[in-house]
Amino acid sequence: MRQLVRGAAFLGKVLVGTALAVAIFLAGTYFQVRGALPSYSGQLDLVGLKAPVEIMRDRNAVPHITAGSIEDASFALGYVHAQDRFWQMELMRRIGQGRLAELVPPTLVGSGLVDSDRTMRGLGVYRRASESVNALSPAMRTRLDSYAAGVNAWLADDDQQFGLELTLIKLLSGGRYRPEPWRPADSLVWAKLMALGLDGNWRAELLRLRLSQKIGEDGVKFLIEPAGDSKDSTLSMVQSAVKDIDLDRIFRGTDNEITRKRMASNEWVLSGAHAVSGRPLLANDPHLGFTFPGVWYLARLVGPGFDIRGATSPGSPAVVLGHNGTIGWGFTTTNLDSQDIFVERVDPTDPNRYITPDGARPFAVREETIKVAWGEAVTMRVRETRHGPVIDDFVRRSEGLTPQGHVLALQATALDGADTSAEGFARVGSAQNWEEFLAATRRIVSPMQNMVYADTSGNIGLISPARVPIRRKGDGSMPVPGWTSEYDWAGFVPFDELPRTYNPPAGLIVNANGRLVPDDYRHFISKDWAEPYRQRRAAQLLGEVPRHPVYGMIVMQADNMTLDAAEMLPWLLKGAPRNARAAQARDLLGRWNMFMLAGRPEPLIYDAWIAELQRGLLADELGEDLYNSLPVPNVPLMVRILRDKPGWCDDGGTKQTETCEDAIALALERALDWISRRNGSDMTKWQWGREHHAVHRHPLFDGVPLLRNIASVRYPADGGNQTLNRASPSFRGNRPFDAVHGAGYRGIYDFSDLENSRFATPLGQSGNMLSPWARNFVERWQNLAYINIGGTRGETARFAVGTITMTPTSSR
Repeated sequence: MRQLVRGAAFLGKVLVGTALAVAIFLAGTYFQVRGALPSYSGQLDLVGLKAPVEIMRDRNAVPHITAGSIEDASFALGYVHAQDRFWQMELMRRIGQGRLAELVPPTLVGSGLVDSDRTMRGLGVYRRASESVNALSPAMRTRLDSYAAGVNAWLADDDQQFGLELTLIKLLSGGRYRPEPWRPADSLVWAKLMALGLDGNWRAELLRLRLSQKIGEDGVKFLIEPAGDSKDSTLSMVQSAVKDIDLDRIFRGTDNEITRKRMASNEWVLSGAHAVSGRPLLANDPHLGFTFPGVWYLARLVGPGFDIRGATSPGSPAVVLGHNGTIGWGFTTTNLDSQDIFVERVDPTDPNRYITPDGARPFAVREETIKVAWGEAVTMRVRETRHGPVIDDFVRRSEGLTPQGHVLALQATALDGADTSAEGFARVGSAQNWEEFLAATRRIVSPMQNMVYADTSGNIGLISPARVPIRRKGDGSMPVPGWTSEYDWAGFVPFDELPRTYNPPAGLIVNANGRLVPDDYRHFISKDWAEPYRQRRAAQLLGEVPRHPVYGMIVMQADNMTLDAAEMLPWLLKGAPRNARAAQARDLLGRWNMFMLAGRPEPLIYDAWIAELQRGLLADELGEDLYNSLPVPNVPLMVRILRDKPGWCDDGGTKQTETCEDAIALALERALDWISRRNGSDMTKWQWGREHHAVHRHPLFDGVPLLRNIASVRYPADGGNQTLNRASPSFRGNRPFDAVHGAGYRGIYDFSDLENSRFATPLGQSGNMLSPWARNFVERWQNLAYINIGGTRGETARFAVGTITMTPTSSR
């Protein structure tokens, strides 16, 4: 999706330079966007409802939906999602459908849209989502139908204004564009896209294979694993099979926002023994990429037998994160390895067949046609094997990519057409105890989440549900041969053997994407655990006092200590400074308390130093292209290199032999040079927040100077890559330290009084850039001023910003 964003930004720049753009953006923008603001008050007669529904938006524009059934509540949720976030919903389903190029001419924005469409079509994401609808129970299908009917009720208004984004699309299409009706499969696409990003490691497998060709199997083991980790290797067989495949081109050709792995979130739950109130506390803040509008939308659904409050995702009828008056739940991603690449051997006598353990079998073949605005349609032939789609077929200009002999196929639980995950996540919101909670999670296929639990009876727990592959051989960290059954999946881990705990003796459960299970756990989950620093810091803070108040949970979510510095600084400060400037920087870091505060210079010096050091240690070993494919600075890896591989400290581009002390000193000089060019030479005036903005980019208008400040949100931010208050830089581009990934929602649930629970998002409810509810949470987020979602109808009505009454057409 990065290509999409770049292309969309370029589109905006082109349009601004034309008379049409001037007319749209200067004369029409304000009136169009203001005219598209939805009405939060009124009476509506609508088809699809069983009984009257009330939507009351509280003082923060959070809808409190009161309905006679969960189906009618879902109808109303679909309606308010469409009111406030339809552009976001349309973009999401178009990504999943592989239909972005229909919206914006690639002649203006480049090939990024077509490339994204090729990947989604090749993976068959929307096809699998459509199949998954039929795997759901009748009750869940009814709920999806009701949600879709609510979205379509809003779309059906002939006078409906869809906002500037879709108005622009309509103009570019010559007036032909109009949103299609919402379908149940559109809602399931969101779950598929999340699963592809949160679970699995198929592109990491490609990267490791590329690395192995450069530095060998032992080098890859060193890069990706701590010493002592056992591993089954199949590289010798695989390397021979893929020696003629252009892995670099496949890796780059499948690179988009959806296929990039994401791994971040925090959660902890305390039993009553550790809470001031004597009842459990549950805190959760999931981390995703920053965007405008944000990923999450707050809502409350109330009716007979249900009162569910928390974070929803526009496009889906479930309250994904929150509480229901009896239980509460939160998620972090497990980083399950549920995606494997199989190297398939093509039948040498027939290129339309491939080799299996039972003999040659024909590829399943389908043709995909990608419509292109202002251009010729693109056709692609997609093959599938018994393992899954052939990823070679996704890449543009595939000629010469894979010489006849072998292809790469992807097997992934996220692409299961019988996926019932959406139902599992929805049923969680109705559970009233641990047993019902477990029963709901049995339906979850992908993505695997570490789901913490607490209830008003004082119980706490964790379950990590999903279909976890059992591999006959290997651990999924590298591509494996597909022509033999030796490496096939042999089934899935039984539900009762998945990681779980219930009322642990310690009374505390903490996860921040770190290692979930001990080494003696009998099943393989992942090798891609996150670095331990956030998890370690949360446990440290929870252990500092015997009993915690609600506000203590807020303080923890905003904590800015970066514990990776405790491991890295002794190495950085080991040698003697080589000049006065280096001595001043080292003196600052030597006295630094390791808090990543926006107003301080130390975080900027530290992050710039370790970024330059990692480049110095690895770029000449790997080459620029491979180096740029690696994740952000990895402190455990750098410590291992400095300790165990000092030869990597030598710069192969110079005649002399550099030591690790030389590499560290040179990295500091480069870091200080970079900072000085941008911030002046007075180190005491440097500030992390000047280079570290939380950047919530609008996917279309962020590159347009006239619209950037009203379409996107930027503000100086505390935190960093390894703080509980996560604000991860990209370490790329001309502003490498801007935060692009972090918490998009924070929830704290107080089981002594769930009305005292707290909720926060960084932006606002509306996706309309001129709405008063688009950015109303920004200042509150920065000041840790969370909101409540609760109260009686009368209490909410006192400060409500509007009320919509919906009535079934047939009842009037």
